[in-house]
Amino acid sequence: MLVSSLPNAPPYPVDRLVTGAELLAHPEWGRCELVRGKVVPLSPPKPPHGILTAALAIAIGTFVKQRKLGKVLAGDPGLYTTRDPDSVRGPDVCFISNERLQEARKAKGYWEVPPELCVEVVSPGDEWSEVMAKVEEYLAAGVTLVWVVDPQRRKAHVFRSDRPAKALAAANALDGEDVLPGFAVPLAELFAELD
Repeated sequence: MLVSSLPNAPPYPVDRLVTGAELLAHPEWGRCELVRGKVVPLSPPKPPHGILTAALAIAIGTFVKQRKLGKVLAGDPGLYTTRDPDSVRGPDVCFISNERLQEARKAKGYWEVPPELCVEVVSPGDEWSEVMAKVEEYLAAGVTLVWVVDPQRRKAHVFRSDRPAKALAAANALDGEDVLPGFAVPLAELFAELD
């Protein structure tokens, strides 16, 4: 049985694992991610999430475009983080360099080449354990730098696989480090977008 015919049943398979190719072929399943073969539905985020996501995409995108460093993607672009079983995650914002972009563009579906930077903006309903699971998947897949921005607490967290995580208060800035040398966005300026 592929999909239950019961009222209010999910439109996607719940009794078997799903592949990334199947997820891509079924836009009618709605906004979702794939976690180790299981479809995980996502609710539309609230406006503060969209405000911060747009502000970050604009800031990073402007920096990247002026320097012709690669591409910035926003709006949950599907990226494989694991295969067999497949996981397809959608970062709120990500940056991929020209070097990785050439290889990534060879894919006919979701990209298997990891971007260098992934950004997640925490929504009120997000469980921290779920956010951390996503961060760990990004890092294990080869993402160099992950930023988690928390608008409710007006903090950010910086993750890398090669050093300890950092928590940043609003007085600090998100720094592009070796991924985007010279890029920084003050958190106070970012969070002021919400006022």
